[in-house]
Amino acid sequence: MRNRILSIFLALLALVAVGALMIFVIVPAIKGGGTQPSTDASSTQAVPSTQLPTTAAVTTQPVTTEPVTTEPITTEPVTTEPVITEPPTEPLPEPTPTDVETGPGDVSTKAYKAGTVFITEGCGYSAYYFGETNSTRYCEAVSNVARALEGKADVYCLIAPLSTGVMLTKEVLDDLGFSDENQATSWMYEHMDPLVKTVPVYGALKLHNDENIYFHTDHHWTALGAWYAYREFCAQKGIRPHELEDFETYTYTDYQGSFINYSDGNAELKNNPDTLVAYIPKGTNQMTMYIPEGGGYNKYDWPIVKDMSSGNRGSYYLGFVSGDRPWSYAHNETITDGSAVLVVKDSFGNAFVPWLIDHYEHIYWIDYRTYADWCPWAGVSDTSISSFVERNNIQDVILINQIGSTGSGTNLKDIEKIFR
Repeated sequence: MRNRILSIFLALLALVAVGALMIFVIVPAIKGGGTQPSTDASSTQAVPSTQLPTTAAVTTQPVTTEPVTTEPITTEPVTTEPVITEPPTEPLPEPTPTDVETGPGDVSTKAYKAGTVFITEGCGYSAYYFGETNSTRYCEAVSNVARALEGKADVYCLIAPLSTGVMLTKEVLDDLGFSDENQATSWMYEHMDPLVKTVPVYGALKLHNDENIYFHTDHHWTALGAWYAYREFCAQKGIRPHELEDFETYTYTDYQGSFINYSDGNAELKNNPDTLVAYIPKGTNQMTMYIPEGGGYNKYDWPIVKDMSSGNRGSYYLGFVSGDRPWSYAHNETITDGSAVLVVKDSFGNAFVPWLIDHYEHIYWIDYRTYADWCPWAGVSDTSISSFVERNNIQDVILINQIGSTGSGTNLKDIEKIFR
């Protein structure tokens, strides 16, 4: 009994001790307004997240979202242009302005005459005099072709200037008494039927007259000069010309052309030989032609641009379409659209024709001076250009003559035979 009373007494004593301890802890806290964080590092009491200690090692700044580099990363896309899978198409060439008065290679030294050639600075030049009567005849002949072929074929007229008008300054031309070839050509183009698609080339040649566009010793233009004219045709037709670097070439550095004989062997010209460069067509370099022989004509297969390295140095220009033949033809089998062109030409057309080969499936060219004579032998009753076009399904006709031919009474007779 005594032991039970002792146990009860000890339990009551323990309860009193616990109560006294709680009063010791709670009463000061109530007086201080709340729990204060302990500064004892060994305390196990939790520290509220909104009241981090000032001595804590944890940073009070958020983790940065910037990249390590100090340069900001651009927010623009790599490119704003659409992805191009093919090279952009270059614009088609624009016609060169005709009102070009000076060129980088203008010759201003006074010329002297040797034979029928006018010579200055080692180069020969031909005379040109404008005549309204004969020029009007030429305009009417060209217009007749365009009218006859209206709705059937496009007719282009390309009057090739002589080196005289392109190379010499106005002062030298005036001193010689020669006519302005650019003005004369413009006058003729203005007096042709609007159906004729004219191809002015003077401006393009004048702007490049510091290049090898005419021969020193010959009255023709070079293949490069013909190329600039061909580019102007392409601009008028709306097609893309081929570039010079696209072609393989033959090159001759000792050419002496027609002016050697016309000048009675002038020493200044002989001592200044030409470089002739011929560009070989890509689609085909084979042509068919007729040559007058033995009172008739013989048919030959021949290169359009022939290697003339084994010939004499005065014959190199004959490497272009074998010279002046009454009827010639080339078939470019790499083109199969039936496209066909007829070139009616004098000798300036010889260096021009090769540039057309890679644009048509069928290429015909005739020399207006001898074509009418060839026709009876070939059994062709109608010698007109319009009849030729209808027989051969031609879409384009190019009439190319050097400017001297447009005023020559003899040439005009031949022109009027077939320009209809």
